[in-house]
Amino acid sequence: MNTVRACTATISPETTMQRNNRTIGVMGSGKEPWLAFSEPLGAWLAQAGFNLLTGGGQGVMLAVARAFAGVPGRAGRSIGILPTQADPVAGFVPLDGYPHPFVDIPVLTPLPRREPGAAPGTINRNYVNVLSSDLIVALPGGPGTAEEIALAQRWRKPLVCFGPDGAFRSLAADAVCTSSLDDVIRFIDDAFAAEQAQAGR
Repeated sequence: MNTVRACTATISPETTMQRNNRTIGVMGSGKEPWLAFSEPLGAWLAQAGFNLLTGGGQGVMLAVARAFAGVPGRAGRSIGILPTQADPVAGFVPLDGYPHPFVDIPVLTPLPRREPGAAPGTINRNYVNVLSSDLIVALPGGPGTAEEIALAQRWRKPLVCFGPDGAFRSLAADAVCTSSLDDVIRFIDDAFAAEQAQAGR
């Protein structure tokens, strides 16, 4: 069994301020919570001052947001991109079960969940999940997570896969994959440092 060590490094106020406007999208299974990975990740993202973006559902989405919301004094917000259904009065309303209780900012779009058997390229809320995130952390999941990984690679979003060794063999060819939270933290810090350096040229 893989165990993940929570990071206890102290985050300076200056670093937290720099991170406040950054949004980390966490994608993964809507059924399996992968607690050993999602909980320490959610807590660290909150401690570090990032915003968290998920699909607002169950599984990884619920587990990471619950850990994120449980950090006292956090600066970041939990954002949920919700699948909807048409409503004759309100236009669109969230599907049953959405959002979970740990979403601070629910975002309704007129887009459905990724439906099994949908034609490739059919636009759904996964597009919003990826495009609205500054960086993607993918945990193990099914076809929806695989599509989000592919979209992140297509649009060159910084992407790191976080889960047990071998979990992403069929999901994320050529992606950075790790079972270590410390590696995820380094990846995030390096990605934003590189972006800042590029912007300063």
